[in-house]
Amino acid sequence: MRVFLRNDDYQGHFSGRARHANIAFMSTGTGPARYKCAQCEQPEASCECDKFCCLCQTVIDVRICADGLMYCEPCRTACEYKTSD
Repeated sequence: MRVFLRNDDYQGHFSGRARHANIAFMSTGTGPARYKCAQCEQPEASCECDKFCCLCQTVIDVRICADGLMYCEPCRTACEYKTSD
């Protein structure tokens, strides 16, 4: 029977030193938030979906918000939703 120590990984596949090195290497750091469309999962600039407000169905001044849905400016203001910029 094998006893797992606190720093031991699942089945011992990775050592503690390798784990920390990979996490630092794979970290993307901080950058500008870019909200993605919930339907196509593309950033707003690349999204080719039909753009309309999911609340009132208007097509004027529609932007993607943090939840991935599209809202017009009056609905964003009323619901306090923020765009990525």
